[in-house]
Amino acid sequence: MMSMPNESVLEGVLVLDAATYIAAPLSASILSEFGAQVIKIEHPRSGDPLRQFGTKGTDPSASMQWLNENRNKRSVTLDLSKPEGRDLFIALAQRADVVVENFRPGTFERWGLDWETLHAANRRLVMLRLSAFGQNGPLREHIGLARIAHAFSGVLSISGEVDRPPANPGPTSLADYVAGVYGALGLMLALFERERSGLGQVVDLALYEPMLKTMDEAFAVFNRTGFVRQRFGSQVATVAPTANYECADGRFVTIGVPDDKMFARLSTAMCASHLADSNSKFATNALRVEHRDEIESIVRTWVQSHDRDAVIRLLQESDVPCAPILDIAEVAAHPQVAARENFVTRPDGAGGTVTMQAPVPKLSRTPGRVVTSGPSLGEATSEILQRLLGLSDSQLADLRSKKVI
Repeated sequence: MMSMPNESVLEGVLVLDAATYIAAPLSASILSEFGAQVIKIEHPRSGDPLRQFGTKGTDPSASMQWLNENRNKRSVTLDLSKPEGRDLFIALAQRADVVVENFRPGTFERWGLDWETLHAANRRLVMLRLSAFGQNGPLREHIGLARIAHAFSGVLSISGEVDRPPANPGPTSLADYVAGVYGALGLMLALFERERSGLGQVVDLALYEPMLKTMDEAFAVFNRTGFVRQRFGSQVATVAPTANYECADGRFVTIGVPDDKMFARLSTAMCASHLADSNSKFATNALRVEHRDEIESIVRTWVQSHDRDAVIRLLQESDVPCAPILDIAEVAAHPQVAARENFVTRPDGAGGTVTMQAPVPKLSRTPGRVVTSGPSLGEATSEILQRLLGLSDSQLADLRSKKVI
């Protein structure tokens, strides 16, 4: 297994990542960035489907997304549906701190890898079970991807323009990334509690649940008033003016004015301070919401009379929350991103390199690290089964002949 340079927060923590695609594997990857040793368990013939998902890398069998999301891991092939594969997984789990899986509920049970069996083998084991709808409820056996979570959580219903179909709320896999972070949080909480009790536990997470957490006051308002929030484009139902605006050069900015103080600053920046006078029909946020179309039109007209750089300069000089809406190339080249070292470039294992997002958050004494990109299929099978389980060459050959590894 790879060694992380210097002491890391999770040094000595062993994770078995038996999950596929993005969300649950991301939870394991986050732990790996901070020192955990992660063994990626994959099917001997097909591997994780994420290997083929997205843009091909130098090696056509390893997509850019695979290389990014499975950083710092070692790959072991193991057919968990076979009795020998089950036994080997349990033997590994006896030595592990964490197991991560995201199969349809009941699958691990069918393979004989239910929580009761794993917990009996290792009382300190922590297990993340991340599925579309969680381990219980009428939808528990339904499959789902990120866009299903966007739809079921209500997020998709409020994303997009009023008179258009719902639009993706940013990246297609947004729910996967949010759930991956919550999955890592759940694992850390369970590991922290284990220090007190000496016992592991299950972290049960539905893919849609973290998206519910992003819906601010929508459900509280509904339960109190019956109001169902609808799509509102780039505007905010409870605040005005706040939106995305097109500039004179065809580029875009976003401006956020959450309160009356910020609106006074915006008015000053637009050389229209009278808009914020106490006797103005825009004096308070409630009044601005009431006269939304008019105040949004005033701001839009002002923005459209300047190019993007001028809008940003004028608003920043007045301390108004704003930002240029950057495309991928602009983000990659931005000096703020460079100063924060938000990207790292590592070998891709096939003679090329891959640039990836750097670990966050930044810890001052024990920062996260990206040592390697995603591994080739089964590159560590023999090494890890021999070192951790003591298997001989002949035993490995027998397992290969039976297509267990």
